[in-house]
Amino acid sequence: MTTAVLLALAALALAVLSLALRRRARLPGRVVASDVGGAPPVRLLRSAHYGLSGKPDYLLEERGRIVPVEVKPTRRATRPWLRDVVQLAAYCLLLSESEPRFAGYGYLRYAHHTFRIDFTASLRDELLRTLAALRADLTAADVDPNHHDPRRCARCALVTVCGKVVTGAS
Repeated sequence: MTTAVLLALAALALAVLSLALRRRARLPGRVVASDVGGAPPVRLLRSAHYGLSGKPDYLLEERGRIVPVEVKPTRRATRPWLRDVVQLAAYCLLLSESEPRFAGYGYLRYAHHTFRIDFTASLRDELLRTLAALRADLTAADVDPNHHDPRRCARCALVTVCGKVVTGAS
C-alpha cells in the first residue's frame, strides 16, 4: 500500500475511534487526544511560568477550537464541585499558554451532567490563589489535616503519620 492510502486508513480509524470515545463519554466535539486510551495520547501540558503541569482526560476539537475535558464518571452532583472546576481551570491555563486554538472554556463531565466552565479572569485568579496556597502548604512547618470526610481520611496515604483516622462524621 502507498503511504497516502495508509494515512487515509489511519485517519478513518482515528475518526471512528473519536466518535466511539465521544459517544461513550457523551462528550460534545471531536476527541483529538485522550489520557484514558483509545485516541492519540494527550501530551503533558507544562508551564514553566506557573510551575504547573498536567493532562486533561480529553482534548476536543469544537468548531476549530481546542477544549479540555475532565471526566468524573462517578460524581452525581447537579452542580460542579469547586475542586473539579479548579482542576479544569489548571488545564485551561496550560492550554491558554501552549495552544493558540484554545477555546477559552472546558467541560466537566459527571455521571449525568456535563458542565461548560468558562475560563474567566475570576476563575484564573481563583486557580492562582489555590496554587499559592498549595505552595505555601508545601513549605509550611505544620499543616492542619482535614478530617471532615471520613472516606477520604481513611484512604489517606499519610494515615500512619497522622494517626487520626476518622470513622464517623466529625
